[in-house]
Amino acid sequence: MTDFPSPSDRPKAAKSTAFALFRPVLVAVGVIALALGGLVLSHRSNPEIAGLDRQAPASPAALVPVVLVDPEPAPPLTAAEFKGSAFQGLELKGFQMKPPDPGAEPEPPASDRYELTLRLERGDTVEKMLADIDVPEADRKQIAEKLQKLLKKKKLATGETIELLMQTMPEQPDAPRVLSLSVRPQPEREYIVSRKDDGSYEAEEKTYKVSPRIVRVEGERDGSLQQSGIKAGAPSAAMVEFIRAMSYDVDFQRELKQGQKFTVLLEQLVTSDGLVTHPGRLLAGELRLLKRTVTVIRFRPQGGADGFYNPQGESVVRSFLRTPMDASKLTSRFGMREHPILGFSALHAGVDFSAASGTPILAAGTGKVAMAGFNGGYGLYVKLQHTQDVATAYAHMSRLGPGIKPGVSVRQGQVIGFVGSTGMSTGPHLHYEFHRGGRPVNPLAQKFAMRATVGGKDLARFQALTRQYLNQMKNAPAATDMNKPAPQKTSQAPKEPATPQVARGD
Repeated sequence: MTDFPSPSDRPKAAKSTAFALFRPVLVAVGVIALALGGLVLSHRSNPEIAGLDRQAPASPAALVPVVLVDPEPAPPLTAAEFKGSAFQGLELKGFQMKPPDPGAEPEPPASDRYELTLRLERGDTVEKMLADIDVPEADRKQIAEKLQKLLKKKKLATGETIELLMQTMPEQPDAPRVLSLSVRPQPEREYIVSRKDDGSYEAEEKTYKVSPRIVRVEGERDGSLQQSGIKAGAPSAAMVEFIRAMSYDVDFQRELKQGQKFTVLLEQLVTSDGLVTHPGRLLAGELRLLKRTVTVIRFRPQGGADGFYNPQGESVVRSFLRTPMDASKLTSRFGMREHPILGFSALHAGVDFSAASGTPILAAGTGKVAMAGFNGGYGLYVKLQHTQDVATAYAHMSRLGPGIKPGVSVRQGQVIGFVGSTGMSTGPHLHYEFHRGGRPVNPLAQKFAMRATVGGKDLARFQALTRQYLNQMKNAPAATDMNKPAPQKTSQAPKEPATPQVARGD
């Protein structure tokens, strides 16, 4: 016997199967029909629309616009009405929304990388700093040990910055992972500790090649010449050298005015990844005065020391500076005058230069300190003996220069003190005296000759260097453009920069 239906039963089975297949379609058609019937009934129940159906327009001219009024919304279907309606027993499963499972866990966050910079404070260690940011103990001990092996016996200075690449892990969001740590105590040396795939750490030391490059700084005098240069981007030490070289030939009191332009040429030292290790040594400078331009060139003769010369090869160094400071305003001349405090006429034995408190005062010439300390109405006072016949004096200082005391030898242009208003003074200024044979004479009336000139085998080399520096003071890259912050570090090795400009023949 088989389980197949008999031939007489097959038509019934086929009919049952067909009905089962088309039953959902019939239900859907019934639902649509009911909906259309409801629309027709609501249309007929509106008296204005029903009236329009019965009335025929007399003529096209008699047509008037009809305003359709929205019917009031039907009241919601109650449970009792629903039980007695044709929708009872229908399963509208396709329109149901599955409620969220209250027991399901949220999707874990993805791991995230970020950079962090820490500063080593007094009493800090690398391990303590990592503990403060919740790095796991095992990791921070490994990192500190690897870094110490690189540093050997050296210690990181207070204020040193430490760069970190961090990662948060989904399974331990409160225990970040250190992917790398780097510290650079010297510009040419960087120490890096990196995490390997197996969770251990390795350390390496990177060294960077240091090369010279030549840049220029252009500025305009606004206040003191030194501060104007610093604002324009020149280092303070280079501007002090520039002022000292100019002071032999420029009368800062009479010739230096606000708004005058200057250019300095600097030789910087830069690492292969663009970090400046030395802000710039002065190679040449140019000061544009009202009636002339003064230029100085650094040059070292064979067997000699660095010095500054004008483009004609004459040394700028005179026996004495014209003005012992960066000052432009002469407030009192040499001679008889009424004393501003005592109120009677007396010899003003020097000249007064108005300047901001703290402005450096330079030794007018090479000599020995004869006196350094308080001297009555002169206030804090320094006297230099240059020769048996010639001496200079500087009064009303706020403080002495480093190492200035009686018996000490000083070089021409060395800082011997700073402008102040000590003693009988009405405000910050320098009182400067020049003595010949023990008697004060007018400092502005003294004439001094050049000391030396470039000659012999040095002359051709000096002339070539002068042409190079004069051209570079116009065309060298500006220091402000070259010293912009370097791009963010990447995992790639730093690229070697283009070959820098190098001063030749010096």
